[in-house]
Amino acid sequence: MGDVRTVCFVGHSGAGKTALTEALLQSHGAGGQLDASPEAKERGSSIDLNVATVEVGGDLLNILDAPGFNEFIEETYKGLHVSETAVLVVNAEHGIEVTTEVAWDLIERYEKPAIALVNRMDLENADFEQVVDGLQTTLDDNFAPIHWPIFDDNGHFVGDVDLVHQRARYFDGKKGDIPEALADAVESGRESLLEALSEVDDELMEHFLEDQDIPNEEIEGALKTAITQRSLVPIIPTSTQIPGSLKLLTELIVEETPAFHEAYQPEDDFVGLVFNAHSDQYIGAMAFMKVYGGSLKSEQKMTNVRTGATESVREILRASGDKPVPVGEAHPGEIAVLTKLDDFELNDTFAAGEHEPMSLGELPTPVYPRAVEPLSESDEEKMSAALRQLIQTKATLSLHRDEVTHETILSGMGDTQLNVFVKRLKNRYGTGVDLKRPLVPYKETITAQAEGNFRHKKQTGGRGQFGEVYLRIEPLERGTGFEFVDEIKGGVIPNQFIPACEKGILEAMVKGQYGYPMTDVRAAVYYGSYHSVDSSEGAFKIAASQAFQIAVGNDNPVLLEPVMKLDIRAPSAYTGDIMSNLSGKRGRVLGMEPEETGTEHIEAEVPLAEVQDYALELKSITQGRALFKVNFDHYQPVASAQLAEELLGRERRDGGGE
Repeated sequence: MGDVRTVCFVGHSGAGKTALTEALLQSHGAGGQLDASPEAKERGSSIDLNVATVEVGGDLLNILDAPGFNEFIEETYKGLHVSETAVLVVNAEHGIEVTTEVAWDLIERYEKPAIALVNRMDLENADFEQVVDGLQTTLDDNFAPIHWPIFDDNGHFVGDVDLVHQRARYFDGKKGDIPEALADAVESGRESLLEALSEVDDELMEHFLEDQDIPNEEIEGALKTAITQRSLVPIIPTSTQIPGSLKLLTELIVEETPAFHEAYQPEDDFVGLVFNAHSDQYIGAMAFMKVYGGSLKSEQKMTNVRTGATESVREILRASGDKPVPVGEAHPGEIAVLTKLDDFELNDTFAAGEHEPMSLGELPTPVYPRAVEPLSESDEEKMSAALRQLIQTKATLSLHRDEVTHETILSGMGDTQLNVFVKRLKNRYGTGVDLKRPLVPYKETITAQAEGNFRHKKQTGGRGQFGEVYLRIEPLERGTGFEFVDEIKGGVIPNQFIPACEKGILEAMVKGQYGYPMTDVRAAVYYGSYHSVDSSEGAFKIAASQAFQIAVGNDNPVLLEPVMKLDIRAPSAYTGDIMSNLSGKRGRVLGMEPEETGTEHIEAEVPLAEVQDYALELKSITQGRALFKVNFDHYQPVASAQLAEELLGRERRDGGGE
């Protein structure tokens, strides 16, 4: 086997990435259908990272196809991380779109060499020149065409002009001169190309500055260097409807982009990173592993660096859409699909022995929470296990049970992503669930010191019940929780009943004045009385619980609301709208910092009640161009009793629903 390369197709939905991948596979005799899941078929677009491998003239080419919808952006992160080259696919009619910009930002963040495809050139309103201008002005002036499209008199895409060799190529195999109408465009395009290439080749620059003829061999030699060093992003026109145009793409990838061994120094011993995970209803759990060193063979032993456990490699597959092919061995740069592993997670490192963990780096985190409710008792029995299996395949899905509201919370990137995976729960695991807006996990606390006492006395004819408790409550620092203090002197409450007093107080704290758990309270039991016969743990528990409630009533309890920390990165043009929106949500901006990429980094604190749908709002404000993280930060008192009633009224009206 020759060189191994991995390229990742990225771009906006509808640019034709998956169709391109499938056409490339078919043109080289490989089978397999991409987007084979029922959910992808229903949407008519990708929702997972498609992985396929094809042999091209003795070389091995791994093609990764990332979804073009922003709520599935995790797949772009993963695909770019393990690729040597990015392929930015742009719709020839629509030009630069939202995810085009987002994908380019990630290509720059990962510092990947890139190729730009102006795809779907067969469309009636395809405008190559306009798209080129958009790439150069909106994204980066390093973009330069190396082929220029040829159209016939009927507007059909029939060939292209090679700007390096200055010759025309027609897809029907015929040869011809460069159309006279393209002379100016070809000359201008070649000029831009040579200018970009001269930056990486001193001799070529000298020829260029002195307006000398430059040998084609010299240009060809500089082209790969320029792509690898990211000083040039070559642009070519393509169409999946015209197989001849795909040949150029394959040649460009194989001849001009870096192979694995040129981008990395492979390690001697085996090491691999699980960059993608999938659960197939027939095959089971599948780990997609990029091999970074050594070789991986069937029956080989390897260590999971995270757990320290040893795994036996039972089966190695090569990805090819929905029809993976068994292989006996995987070498550096290759992608191995492993099945029947005992335990693995996304981002796991496997090695022949001890090894430092590798990482996919910083991935997006879930920002859109929804409460999950089973549709039936049968679904309830299967729901937890099915959800756990599902979230193991995605970094942008998480699951937890809220300790206050007792709801099961599934979080993702937005409503589209969660709805897709709810359908996957049904299709793959036979589990039906409904999603609702979660309840806000409010809590309560006190604001001042207060006292209360209660005597529990009950005579039923037999042994009675008696317990009397005096206690004092006072507020603690936010986040402290609960502190119990025994200040009893002289045995007015015997030692054996003190734990019962604490239990009674804790039970009373479960539901405060507003109906939410109380927190950040110190309770001191300082006096009481008992009966030598009628006193019991139960009596003192009741007395302490009642005394606590009386003390709270004598105080001024307040509602506490969870406050979230928002970390937003958005194009600077949207800063004003974002700030205005945050202000209307009782938000507090902690800081703003412009970044070199033209984005603004905004940090803010906002109450959870105001940002449960923020993922959808920010997408609307910025047309999907912003990314953000959200994490719980602290609880804070609601500003006024009037606002507390307003929030609770909203909760009663809207909580637990859409």
